Amino acid sequence: MFSINNKTTMRKLVILFLTLIASFAAKAQNGTKIYGGKHYDQFLGCFDCDPETQNSIWSPFTEYGSSHGPKSIWNENGRYGSVTSNFSPYNPSAKYPPRVVDASGNLLGYLTVNKNNRSRLQGAISDLICFSRDTVLKDGVEKYGKQFGKVN
Repeated sequence: MFSINNKTTMRKLVILFLTLIASFAAKAQNGTKIYGGKHYDQFLGCFDCDPETQNSIWSPFTEYGSSHGPKSIWNENGRYGSVTSNFSPYNPSAKYPPRVVDASGNLLGYLTVNKNNRSRLQGAISDLICFSRDTVLKDGVEKYGKQFGKVN
């Protein structure tokens, strides 16, 4: 059996353990993020992170992945998911569609169904979100999280 009698050694092990936990937690929260609102200061979730994290848009049990959450792009009646909201990707005339940024905060583009928006983010995930929302909601967001979410 292994035992630690030295307090200094024990402290070092505890610090190492806490550092490792913090490192894994930070990795789980990194990823491509969605921001909304007039000043883009409302976090709307992570779009390619581990679907098991609380920030994932692919977990139906989080405020960002729920079809009823006020901060969810999946909420058809919400500010960030309605077809009439100026803050939604689903309104082709939205003045402030959600923006997508990388882990460093660099703008990648906007989540919008408006194909005339030259800054519209294009790709498999963004196209699925914008043009296949009904299918995603019918199938369950967690199904797509397995495909698009990064598991650390």
